[in-house]
Amino acid sequence: MAYSVLPQKSMIEILNLHRTNSVSNQSDLSYCTTHYSRTCSRASISCSRVGDCKTQSNPWRTEINGTGARLSLFRCKVHQAAASIDRTTEDSQQQEQKSDGKTTSSEKKFNTHSNKKNSYPSTFSHRGPYAENDEKTNNEILQNLCCRGKLLDAVKMVDVMTRNSQIPDFPTCIKLIRGLTNVDRTDKAAKILQLMVMTGGVPDVITYNMFIGGLCRKRQLSAAVDVLEGMSLSGCPPDIITFNTIIRAMFDHGKFDEAVDFWKDQLRKGCPPYVITYTILIELVCQHIGVARALEIMDDLAVEGCYPDLVTYNSMVNLTCKKGEYEDTSLIVCNLLSRGMEPNAVTYNTLLHSLCTYGCWEEVDEILVFMNETSNPPTVITYNILINGLCKHGLLDRAIDFLVEMISHDYCPDIITYNTLLRALCKEEMIDEAVEVLRWLGDRGFSPTLITYNIVIDGLAKLGFMEKTMEVYACMVERGPRPDDVTYRCLIWGFCRADLVGEAIELLHAIGSNSRRRIRENCYRFLIHRLCQMKEVDSAVRVVEMLTSSRGKYKPTSCSNIVQGIYSSGMKDEATELQQKLIEKKLFN
Repeated sequence: MAYSVLPQKSMIEILNLHRTNSVSNQSDLSYCTTHYSRTCSRASISCSRVGDCKTQSNPWRTEINGTGARLSLFRCKVHQAAASIDRTTEDSQQQEQKSDGKTTSSEKKFNTHSNKKNSYPSTFSHRGPYAENDEKTNNEILQNLCCRGKLLDAVKMVDVMTRNSQIPDFPTCIKLIRGLTNVDRTDKAAKILQLMVMTGGVPDVITYNMFIGGLCRKRQLSAAVDVLEGMSLSGCPPDIITFNTIIRAMFDHGKFDEAVDFWKDQLRKGCPPYVITYTILIELVCQHIGVARALEIMDDLAVEGCYPDLVTYNSMVNLTCKKGEYEDTSLIVCNLLSRGMEPNAVTYNTLLHSLCTYGCWEEVDEILVFMNETSNPPTVITYNILINGLCKHGLLDRAIDFLVEMISHDYCPDIITYNTLLRALCKEEMIDEAVEVLRWLGDRGFSPTLITYNIVIDGLAKLGFMEKTMEVYACMVERGPRPDDVTYRCLIWGFCRADLVGEAIELLHAIGSNSRRRIRENCYRFLIHRLCQMKEVDSAVRVVEMLTSSRGKYKPTSCSNIVQGIYSSGMKDEATELQQKLIEKKLFN
């Protein structure tokens, strides 16, 4: 079913709309014909106050010509809505019954009456008790239903209000449309959206975008396009997100050519040539169809007045570089140059990052030479990309050469540059060089960050150089920044690997004296496990005590989990001894 939301609807339009959904049951058809005859005569009187009703070939779109009081027009629309509501089909009733699993108990009560000729219970009938309420009272009831999450009841309440010439609260209707969309009841959301527009309300673009997104998720792309077409007529033109949502949905469902034709059609209808939407479309074409087809579409869109910019080209370059498809990248760059544009620093850096990832060092040198000859010389980001790529491939000597070149060209290395080098030095076990770089940073006025210190501490601890590790830690405590959980975990695990469990316990004790310095429980468990391996159960009990005291609320079952973990690892005697001592300390349940 396609949903079309227009600002005005005639009586003939409503009748034609619901005839398309007529039931095959002959008795139901005769009932509806009789009911329509009464309704049409009533609605025609109201319509005559406004003007003549004219129909077009498309029953979804009719125009009401003439002038008249807004109240008369509203009454005409209300009677139209009443005629359409009474035409509710048995299929929609069955669909509502199937959704009982998602509704509240009150909604289930309402749905038990679905086999009656009128699809609504007497409570929500236009002759029911709510029909006697004034507009303000019913709007308060509507708001209460929405707040309580009774969305289907709220839908019925809106129907009752529109039947009785009452205007529902528009902000509440917007919330109702969004809520129905979130629970995949786009059919009900479309109904409220249509009634809201018919009674003079203008939904905001966020609501429209949510509704269109819901239709796209249910593969109702034609309906989504119809809603988009009616947005401007309802007083809320679509925005970039609206177009992007539909285009992405079309590609997700394999409708590639339809997405391109859709955007061309929108451009011909006067849609602004949004560069973001254009870029998304071209990138999706590159991803699903290919670069050659994307370049052809770019030429076609140029005829429609929509042109690419460097953002578009950089997006295409990034996509092809990630895949290592450098032939396609060359086509993109050639097309860029043919349009009189020049690659910028982002273009070059994207290329360099990909080439460094794949280890294409000769091509890297060629691009660097070319960059130095253009108006886009290498930047700090460029050098960081190069140094990072070289370090990942273990080419530290050349990475240091680029660092020297960087400084010689008056580019100041940043903390990212040094962190990259320090991580590589620690990985290659160049400990003295790593410590020297860290000291050099402090002497030159650079403030090593927490990440910088943790990189060095972790690298030293993993290699077992705990003496130098503690020197770096002492410098960190003295100059700042303050150590965090990662710092302590690296130190404790380093001590345990070096069989220095005594120093690890001392560190834990020092941390426990400062409530702001807390480490994760797995560090304690690691140390307890290591102590049990070394047959030092008494020290393990001491660590358990520090663990429980470091937590404001510590679950007694955690101690049993620790014992169970030690027992499962094969240390049955140590687990039994630890359990007995914890029971004596009243730490084990």
